[in-house]
Amino acid sequence: MQSASRDIEPYWIDEPDWLCLIEFLPNDDDESRAIGAEAIGYLFGYAQLTDTRMLALLGHPDAQAYELLFSFLSPEHRAGFMELVRSDEYFSDAYLEDEFAVPTADEIRAARPLGMVLPEDVMRHATLIGATLLAGSSEEDALPS
Repeated sequence: MQSASRDIEPYWIDEPDWLCLIEFLPNDDDESRAIGAEAIGYLFGYAQLTDTRMLALLGHPDAQAYELLFSFLSPEHRAGFMELVRSDEYFSDAYLEDEFAVPTADEIRAARPLGMVLPEDVMRHATLIGATLLAGSSEEDALPS
């Protein structure tokens, strides 16, 4: 018998505007893992500043690839999020909108909050980066809800 929680669609399934980005978090390369965690932290901070939902799912376990999904309330929120990404020297040209894809309905359905998917060490690092970004921002930096 299936559990009742598996029968309930996640409430974000009907949100209309999504982007997806793949981030690799290799277990055998500490430097690359730290860079990936830092990138996730910046993206998490930008998502918070623009009232963007950010979810994740394990994309390919053997490659330690994680899919990061972003859902936007409006075109203005999406534009604000992408502007923050483009304006950050940390990302240079690596995270242009061309790098983002539109996730499938199955990917959106399978996605979960970051803390349920990302490895604990990555989540700690990303949360620290995101919180630092938020602490350094002013109310003018955020988009209206």
